[in-house]
Parts: sequence; C-alpha cells; structure tokens
Amino acid sequence: MECELESYLSVLEPLMEELARLKKDVFIAQCGEERLAEFERLLAIPVNHDIPTQKRREIAQSKMAIGVNDFCREGLERALNAIGIKAKVEETPGGGNIIVTAKEMADNTMTLDQAKQAFNALMPAHLTAEFVTGGLSYQEFDSLDKTFAELDQMDKNWSQLEMMGMEEWQEVQNV
Repeated sequence: MECELESYLSVLEPLMEELARLKKDVFIAQCGEERLAEFERLLAIPVNHDIPTQKRREIAQSKMAIGVNDFCREGLERALNAIGIKAKVEETPGGGNIIVTAKEMADNTMTLDQAKQAFNALMPAHLTAEFVTGGLSYQEFDSLDKTFAELDQMDKNWSQLEMMGMEEWQEVQNV
C-alpha cells in the first residue's frame, strides 16, 4: 500500500507544481515577464520592455476591461488609456464625429502615426474621428523660434514635443 501511495505522489507532486505555476501566470497582476508579453501580444498591445513592468500590467489590465458597451466617450477614453494613450474625447452632437486630443503616451517610442493606427483599431465603424495632439499648430511652434540644439536639450522625442501644449512650452521658456 505504501508503494502505491508513493507512486501516486510521484505523479501528483509534479502535477501540483505545474498547476501552481499555471495559476501564477493566469493573472496579469502577478504573472512573469514572459507571460505578460504573451498577454500584450494577445491584446494587440506593442511589447515594449522600456516601459516599467507595472505600467505594462496596468495597460494590459485596462485593455482586458474594455467591453462591448464601452463605445461611448468615457469608454473610448478608457480604451485609449488601455493602449497607453491618455486622451480627451469630445463628441460633436448630431455630427457622428469625435475629436480625440492625445495628451500623453506611456510608450515614448510610439510615433503619432502608430498611436493613430492603434486608435483607429478601437473606433466604431459608424463614427469618424479626428486624432489630434494637445500640442501647438505649426505656426505656434514656429513662433517659439527654438533651435534644434535647444530642442535636443529638452530630452524629449518628437512625439512628446508635438504633444506639448502652449502652457508647457511657456514653462520651459521661463526656466
């Protein structure tokens, strides 16, 4: 009888270890890096190891929380947040059009074109949308009269510079 129990135990112990490992990787909040990357690919989130792991977890969890009834202003803002884009969504009543103003992107390597593509993948087919940054128009930017050397000293990529509003530019000039 003891030998029979030992043979069961020799099968059950590795099985229990594997179940514990699987259980740990089921939830985004506690899974390992490799499993987090799998979740990101599954959710069509670009895998970027330069973003802190906790922020990547938050983005994946937000995307998992998007439901079929989230195609309203608040839902679209949550969906954008889920892909790492903080934005304000404004509706034009009766027009079937929305304006999305991007304010910040978690992935500083993401270009505005990539952000627009990610956004368009979330948009309901019956709406048209204009995706803009919170930044300046070309004329406003040109009036700042910044040299490339001054822009390089700001330690921001072009997408981040494009998204800076006039208030941020004024703060930079006052420093």
